[in-house]
Amino acid sequence: MAEQSSASDTLWLLDGISDFRTYSEQLITQSRRSIAILTRDLDALVYATPECVQHLSDFVRSSRNAQMQILIKDTKPAIETGHLLVRLAQRLSSKILVRKMTVEPNNKEMGFMLGDTDKLLYKNDDALYRGFFNSAAASEIKSLREEFNYLWQYGELEPEFQVLHI
Repeated sequence: MAEQSSASDTLWLLDGISDFRTYSEQLITQSRRSIAILTRDLDALVYATPECVQHLSDFVRSSRNAQMQILIKDTKPAIETGHLLVRLAQRLSSKILVRKMTVEPNNKEMGFMLGDTDKLLYKNDDALYRGFFNSAAASEIKSLREEFNYLWQYGELEPEFQVLHI
């Protein structure tokens, strides 16, 4: 269960799948312009729940300026399972951009979601459900956003995520 940090009233220490589901949805609903996700395999237990996908759909449709970027290291699990977020990205390809990582991040184990310029959901190890949520993380987001942008620049489109419109 999430525990509020004694260091800040905006910082929550997360331990378990339910914490990550709860705070990912909170980040999504509090964001207005941009969401960026860096993930090993687009964790289906967090990002493929109907609630999460609905919140993301509402987010990208909330404004013509709202946009979402997703960087995935291993796309195979999402492709094989018919991941709900991948299907949403196929339908809203101008609002949800997905790329496969070709360059490793500095910390190969981490995963994160950035909301606007101040919200951060961070997994210490993308294979485990331990990390934190901070709703006032502008200083941490700056360096993570720079790294994300660098990785994004070298990311490639995943042909399996594209839908051919005839």
